[in-house]
Amino acid sequence: MENKIIKVCVIGGGNITNTRHIPALRKLDDVEIVGVISDVQGKIDSTCKKHGIENGLLVNDPKNDIDKVKKCKWFKDVDAVVIGTPPQQHYPLAKLALTLKKDVLVEKPMTMNEKEADELIKLAEKNKLIFNVVHNFNFTCGMKKINNKIEKKKEKYGEIVSITEVQFTNRNRRLPSWYNELPLGLFYDEAAHFIYLLKRHGGEIKIENSHAIYNKDKKDSTPRTLSVDAMAGKVPVHMFLNFNSPICEWYYIINFEKRIIKYDLFRDIVIDLPTDNEHYSGDILRNDMSKTFQFWGGFIKNGFKMITGNLLYGHEDILEKFIDAVKTREIDEYMSGEFGKSTVKTMNEIVDATNKR
Repeated sequence: MENKIIKVCVIGGGNITNTRHIPALRKLDDVEIVGVISDVQGKIDSTCKKHGIENGLLVNDPKNDIDKVKKCKWFKDVDAVVIGTPPQQHYPLAKLALTLKKDVLVEKPMTMNEKEADELIKLAEKNKLIFNVVHNFNFTCGMKKINNKIEKKKEKYGEIVSITEVQFTNRNRRLPSWYNELPLGLFYDEAAHFIYLLKRHGGEIKIENSHAIYNKDKKDSTPRTLSVDAMAGKVPVHMFLNFNSPICEWYYIINFEKRIIKYDLFRDIVIDLPTDNEHYSGDILRNDMSKTFQFWGGFIKNGFKMITGNLLYGHEDILEKFIDAVKTREIDEYMSGEFGKSTVKTMNEIVDATNKR
């Protein structure tokens, strides 16, 4: 199967399909995108036209439309599907594809709960299929640098002593229309990124407490702010998320015994600084200069990628690893269904801890 062209169907037809999944798939020589499935005909038409894809199929109800998909001539030749829909649709669409014996890559969060996750994992195992989850920030250029530092330079950095995660979200940016249907709204759509990084660097997560402040609009399920304290293995963690900010910024900050690494998720920039010792002016200025040079170096490099549409935030690696798994039947543990399920479990624990207050 090494040289076989893998035929892929993309499911969704929205922003993530068009700006991440399809561009990443197009970089692979051994992939042919043969069709688009969506519950909106307009998305099918625009996606097919934009990317020159020949086939489309309207599926309004994955549970009841399974025979429709099964009888679709072009879908019979599909090897794998890539699902980029709202989280509520992940379970029924993944179940449909796995039932029809197609390998599956699904966006985060994998499902809405552990029960759905378990069912999909067991179905994939029963049918001997690949079932992967898009945990893309594990595979960005910046995060690969960080992971390399952690694995190979322990003496220079020391142990991880704490992790801080900070998110600012501008509600005026392009947001999906469905996010307030989710538990804690935007949190549930976005927090998987923070959770799977914590699990990789610290270990299993135990939620200590979670507190939200809400907007006055009762229809708005997304908090104004959310603060979470937790342990990732032996590493203390603090998450602060502000969903009423005038700008968007995401930071993942690892405090080591001897150094600190600040990762800018939106720009894929890594800032790596040593201790400032006794905090004298010389140490402060040295770190300020280093921080400035590191930022501008990353800004120039990744700014060019962003303008040219090539800053894909790890999706190019994710899609390549998925296609390799389709061929070799070997999966990356950080894309596995079990890892995706553990992320969903933690997200729901945060939701429960927040709602109990």
